[in-house]
Amino acid sequence: MRTFVLAVASLVAAPIASVSGQAQTLPHFVLTELLGSPAAQVLELDPLTGAYQPIIGFPSDNLPPLAMAQDPIDGDLLVALWEAVGNSRVVRLHRFAGAYVEVPVVTVPGRVVDLAVVLESVLIAVDAANGGVYRAPRRGGAATLVLPQPNLTAMNAFDYDGLALAWTGRPGTPALDSGVGVMSATQLQWWFGPFLFANPGGREITGVLDMPTGVPRQLLTFDDGTMELFSGFVIPPGQPLVFVPPLPVGATTALHFLGSYSLPVAALGNGAYPFLYTVDPWSTAVTQVSQALPGSPLDFAYGVSASAHAIPYGVACGAEVLQQTVPATAQLGGAMVVAVNGAPNLAVLFAAGLDDFALGQLPATLPGGCVLEVSPDVVLLEVTSPSGGATKTINVPALPALLGTVVHTQWAHYDPAGISVSRAIANWIGS
Repeated sequence: MRTFVLAVASLVAAPIASVSGQAQTLPHFVLTELLGSPAAQVLELDPLTGAYQPIIGFPSDNLPPLAMAQDPIDGDLLVALWEAVGNSRVVRLHRFAGAYVEVPVVTVPGRVVDLAVVLESVLIAVDAANGGVYRAPRRGGAATLVLPQPNLTAMNAFDYDGLALAWTGRPGTPALDSGVGVMSATQLQWWFGPFLFANPGGREITGVLDMPTGVPRQLLTFDDGTMELFSGFVIPPGQPLVFVPPLPVGATTALHFLGSYSLPVAALGNGAYPFLYTVDPWSTAVTQVSQALPGSPLDFAYGVSASAHAIPYGVACGAEVLQQTVPATAQLGGAMVVAVNGAPNLAVLFAAGLDDFALGQLPATLPGGCVLEVSPDVVLLEVTSPSGGATKTINVPALPALLGTVVHTQWAHYDPAGISVSRAIANWIGS
């Protein structure tokens, strides 16, 4: 077994959180609309103090903003913006050299209301008479309408394959009634619903979450500041949450989980209530997370967990079956252990790097057709044991600036017929 040190000079990303952010999450991000130019601004929000600062501008920030999401694999931000021609432009703000570089992802017809990254796809919710859910490669490529649904106004992904959807009924459109449903994001098959319901007063649904309860139940938010627990199996299906005092109009522009399927949940308001806040649907307790935010806040990405964690992505490919695992995640002051299982006494290459995008150069097709997913900043040769295993240990310095750095790893084997690869893994350095 060979050990190498994560060198600060060559394998350290720019810090994205202070040591104080270790307690819970890395920074939150909020997308807000400003008057004039720039029209779109992304704020980085300290999870403990609630203070914010704008990230550096990007070329398309003159366009009105619509929605945003954070890629859980590499931490990049995806932002949707409104084009004057009636299309929505989705761009990736790629972390590079301590700043963000804008890279185009896809353009779709209609107005985007929500974005979600699920495995290797970005799901795009479009509110239009012929709208619905579009799917595109998360690192850019053509989009396909995979679920037609008129007036789709809210979407949230959860647990890697769950997808909660809600649409707003409007007179004179193909969807006269509002509706809610929960489906598989990969198979696009309904798990619950869809359930239709009348929506008196023409309230616009602004958010939907599938609640972690024994009975299927969704949390809905509306543009008038109200929230409801919805269950298609009871009558009446909507049970209003009572807030004292009531939340004002505009107080629920976006809704997301704090983490993976968690309670309480996080919401965003604008107008008279320009705050990122949490709400407990059972007690209706509201806790402000941010200071008052500038402009008209539209969407947010709640901070990625500050704990060390690993996310697999890509696919294993080739004649040699290589399976990558992480026996020990990348903890500050500890050691990240990455292993591979394959054929005995097999020469394998271990690749590690700080990027899974490389400004559009990744993923890259290798000889034989398999895909390199990671930037090969470090490449080392290893031979599997008689039992077929090999291990790499990366020592992680106890430097707070490393919190939130992502080390991407992948294994490969060269054969004249082509290069075999394992799945890649995004190793988030955490507390």
